[in-house]
Amino acid sequence: MARLTIGQKAERVLKLLIALRNPRIAAPLARHGFTNVDLDEGWSLLKNVTRTKLDFVEAPPTTDPDALRALDAWENQWFVIADATLTRHAPEIHAQVFRNLSQTDGMAVIVSVGTFVERLDTIDNPEWNGGFGQAGKDARALLAQRGLTEMVVDEAKALLGKLRNVDGPLPDLEKIAAEDETFEKAEAALWAWYLEWSAIARRAITQRGLLRQLGFLRTTPGGKDVEVTDDEVPEDAPAARTPPVRADATTIPA
Repeated sequence: MARLTIGQKAERVLKLLIALRNPRIAAPLARHGFTNVDLDEGWSLLKNVTRTKLDFVEAPPTTDPDALRALDAWENQWFVIADATLTRHAPEIHAQVFRNLSQTDGMAVIVSVGTFVERLDTIDNPEWNGGFGQAGKDARALLAQRGLTEMVVDEAKALLGKLRNVDGPLPDLEKIAAEDETFEKAEAALWAWYLEWSAIARRAITQRGLLRQLGFLRTTPGGKDVEVTDDEVPEDAPAARTPPVRADATTIPA
């Protein structure tokens, strides 16, 4: 059996994070100390890894498909408009906002849109605080003229909240990783978080339907449930392309 690629690991983590929104899954883990702080840590570690473009494999199902479709439609419209506007009028700001960022499909829009709106919120900060000062304010004003107003950005944030929450809003993601932190360390931290909570979930949860939602069981073409291990890809699973990895990837602002 083949080893997991970084893209496959990220997909496993994302599937677990989405499944944890199900109270029937979150409740058994809560008895073992799982809280929204642990969930927020998982989202932060995942975002740390996705500083570089990952090759997400087939997206797992979500319990809120309407919110996911709405977020995908938001990305399809506003990424294009912001890209075109900033490329012409504020190329330096464009480089920061769209660094290693592109339109995505499926669950990956949670990461891409989340990263986009968080970066957008920083560009009008003073230069000493990671922003562009007056140039950033002018860029935000121009984007608002194009239709990307604060209200429109808030719509994306509300959709992200629906897709990330267990029960109520999560704490804001904190700034992740120092500038000199390597991609390999980020991957190791993410996978260590996943291995801990997936191991606990496999013992705390016994219902096969919930295990399947968590990604721990898959159904073969013959209708048989097969356990999915945390360290290897089943031989009959679709092969995932290995994404380009840069060890010196820059951080995503929180």
